[in-house]
Amino acid sequence: LMAEGNKIAELLAAVVHVPDLSQQAHLSHEFYCQSASALKCSFHLTQEQACQIVVVCPDCQLLQPLLHVGSNPQGLNTLQIWQMDVTHITEFGHLKYVHDSTDTFSLCLHILGK
Repeated sequence: LMAEGNKIAELLAAVVHVPDLSQQAHLSHEFYCQSASALKCSFHLTQEQACQIVVVCPDCQLLQPLLHVGSNPQGLNTLQIWQMDVTHITEFGHLKYVHDSTDTFSLCLHILGK
């Protein structure tokens, strides 16, 4: 039983390959559909690199126009202004308090059940 626990711990602590910043930005945009400005700030990309990620995304072409350089739709900067809320959902049992936080610049949403 102890050996099985050690094997699981070793697997969980194994080294994970982290892609370069450009690839991380592509993966992040694929999941969150962040704006070019948010990608630029979060991953230290040039404006051209960030815009290219958004331009080639087929989902973004259907949903939103490309923002012009310098436009800022809601917050001041990425990761600076967050809107937070707690929702009570009794059907979730002991995780009935759902905390959600939204970055008002990139509209990235983080949800946590407590």
